[in-house]
Amino acid sequence: MSVPVRVGAVSYLNTRPLVFGMAQGLGAGRVDLSYDVPSVLADRLAREELDVALLPVIELARIPDLAVVPGLAIGSLGACRSVRLLSRVPLDEIRSIALDPESRTSNVLVRVLCAERWGLSPAFVPGPADGEAALSEPVPAGVVAHDLGAAWTEWTRLPFVFAVWAARLGVLDADLYRLLHASKRAGDQALSAIAEDYTWHGRQYPDVSLPYLRETMRYRFGGPELEAVKAFLAAAARTGCIERVPDIRIAAPTETACR
Repeated sequence: MSVPVRVGAVSYLNTRPLVFGMAQGLGAGRVDLSYDVPSVLADRLAREELDVALLPVIELARIPDLAVVPGLAIGSLGACRSVRLLSRVPLDEIRSIALDPESRTSNVLVRVLCAERWGLSPAFVPGPADGEAALSEPVPAGVVAHDLGAAWTEWTRLPFVFAVWAARLGVLDADLYRLLHASKRAGDQALSAIAEDYTWHGRQYPDVSLPYLRETMRYRFGGPELEAVKAFLAAAARTGCIERVPDIRIAAPTETACR
């Protein structure tokens, strides 16, 4: 009997359509599915404790020998609604920004926007873990919310990609490729159930969750998304967030897994 592929995912609402099928038992025995926050998933993949993970795209520049599974991602075109910069002062008066320790791609995105879009040079300091508060909690009085997905698309005319399925070399084969896509197709058929089941701090928000999944999130990875990832990583390198722009390797789903 073959060893299950160790797959890591995030339990956030926007990941659930991708993992829904696997979470319901699709591929049982083929995959060992576990959950963690994005930053921890990246660390586990780097330590080779996972074979495949929903990886924050900035980590493609930090973890060697990974390949992106084609066709699937988590992104947006325009407003993303769940990744925002909150400020009580106008943008040009911002002097410091607190960063969510769980969300490395979003942290780099706000750094890039500050440096190259808004012309700001604030101090960046550790902040509390935010999780999905931006999606479910109202903006406090006197606070302005700047949607980072919208800011990116207005600037670049490109989608933004927050995470991709990334596999260690030699892991992805045709069966696993089909399984990941089948899991997402199962999620597509269950968006209403996923939205109704979503709970944040003991409350359910189907009126927010369903439009977010159906209309805001994009789960594709094709030419425009690849261009967007390359543009983002190039900007991250220019602003000193990463040392160099990596080559993005797209996995060939016909390759034979070596496990």
